[in-house]
Amino acid sequence: MKPIEYAECRRVLERGDQLCADVEVRVKGRDNQLVVLFAESQDNDYEMVMVLQKDADRDIDWYDNDLHAAYVDVTEKLFADEAGETHWNPGEAFKEQVLSFGNVREQIRQKLEEARLQKV
Repeated sequence: MKPIEYAECRRVLERGDQLCADVEVRVKGRDNQLVVLFAESQDNDYEMVMVLQKDADRDIDWYDNDLHAAYVDVTEKLFADEAGETHWNPGEAFKEQVLSFGNVREQIRQKLEEARLQKV
């Protein structure tokens, strides 16, 4: 995986019964942004739930455009080898790279805490 140029926690959303932090990520050499969803894990850190490729442009997709999928799950494709097998190490390295970028880990902690307080 190429270096990350930008990462920022945008919001928290609920997937099923789990709160997930939505982190926008721009990777050097990629045209489309990625959206990485993180949830709290048992080891007091965050697990990477899913990686989505963002195929939406706010200038032209400000309305409900059903002509394309604005967010496509690329989790397995992103970390698979030529044989199509997904490996743990590249995914873990990417996760740590995102969480370590700037203050993303702290942004996630703050936004998840705010979301929990609003649910009560």
